Amino acid sequence: MAAPADLDKAVRLLLDEHLSRTVAEQLRKLGHDVMAVVEVGLRQQLDTEVMAWAAGEKRAVVTANYQDFRRIHDVYLSRGDRHFGLVLVPRRFSLSREGFGRLIETLDRLLTEHPSETAFESAEVWLTDV
Repeated sequence: MAAPADLDKAVRLLLDEHLSRTVAEQLRKLGHDVMAVVEVGLRQQLDTEVMAWAAGEKRAVVTANYQDFRRIHDVYLSRGDRHFGLVLVPRRFSLSREGFGRLIETLDRLLTEHPSETAFESAEVWLTDV
């Protein structure tokens, strides 16, 4: 039987720059390990640098920037490199303050349903409605 320290950690997220740090703060209040790009000094950095930092920190990137991050994901796969996931936020989700509740609730559900740190390893996951 595995000791508690040997069990997988939970999925950890890094919210891309266009997602408010308020979303990260609220998810932390719910017990999740979520950081926003602006909180970790990655503001205005290249998307490749954001993805590399997230991979090094074992965090999945949450973004609505499909075009750039899906290309980066493909490069990782073609090189055989590992990352900890790409969570894509569809346009039907509002990124404005009025949409925070829905986004927070949906991310909370996603994290609760996928507790293993490697749940999204090297995968693309589309965020779906609650």
